[in-house]
Amino acid sequence: MQEQLAFSLIYRPAFGRSDFLVAPCNEEAVSWVDKYPDWPMPILIICGESGCGKSHLASIFSGNHINASELTMERALSETAEKIVVEDVDSLKDEEALFHLYNRVVAQQGALLLTARNIPQFQLKDLQSRLNAAPKVYISMPDDALISAVLMKAFDDRQLVVEPKVIDYVIMRLPRSFDTIQKVIDIADKLSLSQQRKITIPLMREALGILTNTF
Repeated sequence: MQEQLAFSLIYRPAFGRSDFLVAPCNEEAVSWVDKYPDWPMPILIICGESGCGKSHLASIFSGNHINASELTMERALSETAEKIVVEDVDSLKDEEALFHLYNRVVAQQGALLLTARNIPQFQLKDLQSRLNAAPKVYISMPDDALISAVLMKAFDDRQLVVEPKVIDYVIMRLPRSFDTIQKVIDIADKLSLSQQRKITIPLMREALGILTNTF
């Protein structure tokens, strides 16, 4: 069978509050987002590996979104939104800009949500002291039930129909990582499109093999 070219089509994942899958590994982070504005401080840090749901929670929190690598002093000093999200703080390039953004948020009685893989450590002492005092929540590794739900949601976001037995097959063989879940689904999606095949156990076996070879 002749393969089709698999174009990198952009899909729109569902990012509403009702679409977020709550489980023991993330329920504390969800609780913090839900109880805003009743925070003890105007800042919250959510940490977790890639694909764990940090960006989804940040979307639910709303506010102006800034990628940390793109945060500049000009942007920090001109920001007027009540709620501000700075994502991927691990990639921050301008510590002074984040420090001034924090002070601006406090002065405007707003809120600042930061996301990162790990608790950030900065050279700027004034910034680090404020982050040391900030509440921090972790999204930990998923269990089988959550992996199953994440797989089903990710396939559904792509409008791909998958039988439960296929999900069970993947769960037994997939590393416990949100990042690998997204990677294997991306691979399966491209295989399905290029080869005009349904998402079946043989296709997922092939996708898992490709995933393993990428490590």
